[in-house]
Amino acid sequence: MKKLFFIPLILVSVGWCSAARLIQARSASGNVYEMSRPQGVDYLLFVPQANDLELSMRSQQLADWYDISTHRMAGSGYTTFLNAESGHTYMVSAGGRREAFAVFDEEKFALTDCHLQVLPECDSTVINLEHFKVISYVDTAGKTQYVERTMVLSYNNAEWNEDAKSWETVPQEDTIHGSDLSSFGIGKLLIDTDFRLKDITFPDQEDSISTDSVVIAVAVAHHQQYYITQRGKRRENEVDGPYEDSNKTESAPLEVLFESHPSPKADYYSWTIKRHSDLIAVRNDKDIRYLFDDASESGPVQYLVELTVMNSTTMGDGSQCEVTATDTITLNSSLIFVPNVFTPNGDGKNDEFRVVYRSICEFHCWIYNRWQHLVYSWDDPAKGWDGTNNGKKLPDSAYIYIIDATGCDGQRYKLKGTVNMLRGE
Repeated sequence: MKKLFFIPLILVSVGWCSAARLIQARSASGNVYEMSRPQGVDYLLFVPQANDLELSMRSQQLADWYDISTHRMAGSGYTTFLNAESGHTYMVSAGGRREAFAVFDEEKFALTDCHLQVLPECDSTVINLEHFKVISYVDTAGKTQYVERTMVLSYNNAEWNEDAKSWETVPQEDTIHGSDLSSFGIGKLLIDTDFRLKDITFPDQEDSISTDSVVIAVAVAHHQQYYITQRGKRRENEVDGPYEDSNKTESAPLEVLFESHPSPKADYYSWTIKRHSDLIAVRNDKDIRYLFDDASESGPVQYLVELTVMNSTTMGDGSQCEVTATDTITLNSSLIFVPNVFTPNGDGKNDEFRVVYRSICEFHCWIYNRWQHLVYSWDDPAKGWDGTNNGKKLPDSAYIYIIDATGCDGQRYKLKGTVNMLRGE
């Protein structure tokens, strides 16, 4: 699952504010945290309880305290201010300097007052926080600003492990950042799990909630792979799978094993195979094996292999979760090319008389010497003749071949000619 990453809030403990501040802040109920560089004011102060906050002029100057939120003077000629209210923005003025700040009571925005609701869907998962309170304040221009919070959502999900060839349960932690987190989304959920949401906006506050029970997943996924178990022609250094690319061009006949590897919630499988647009096969097994042996003289034949996996559990709206993928298998038309010389001298180059071919379903070749005596025959186009008869080397000469073959596209091949054997011995 793709995770969400955001830059967290910058919170600094300020038992006493820095020298640049006009005021210093203390709280009898715990630490004071300052958020620097907010919109429209100089800083924000977060305290466990606002009524325990003491704001004092660092220089002991007499100051005027103005409540921007209510447009009223909160105090005049005081060096200390004790009546701050959560969510209010204040302006303090002294000695020709001004400073604007907002005060927040952390307890009024506690995550424990919310209810965590998780709604799994086919393509995503919706997280609802009932009773979530947005933190906002009025800046010096009278505009409402919103405080962004950082939370961590913990749960389990399934991920495909290529080494183990299976889906594995993996712990997930998604970091969520925003001002209104009453509802947000994450990726689709593939296994049943519980959820825990932790608010890390305020470092001193262990504030977290969990789902009331295990959340039942409905989404499905698969990791489709296929293996070639029989091929008409093997290319040099070619492997038989697994393949995950969706397009493959081969020579017929081609037998392929398709594996679905569905996620845990999938319990229904549907395979369809089309030759171009014509439906030629339907299967409902988890994995299938199919022989592609129908090529065409007119050109390559394209087969579409489509797999749909589904969770048969019906959701509230009557729908079911499914996911579909398509692989394309292309078969070339048939071909036979016969060389006119081979050199069985053991150097590993051209040591056998072999035909070049593709999409050949039936094959037979006979070799005769100049006196019309049969010296060798075979019926596998992938094999050839090494210039021997019953294990004995035959002399350099011109030999007659006769080939009778049928392409997978129906084309018939009746070929006759000579091949020169040159050992050079």
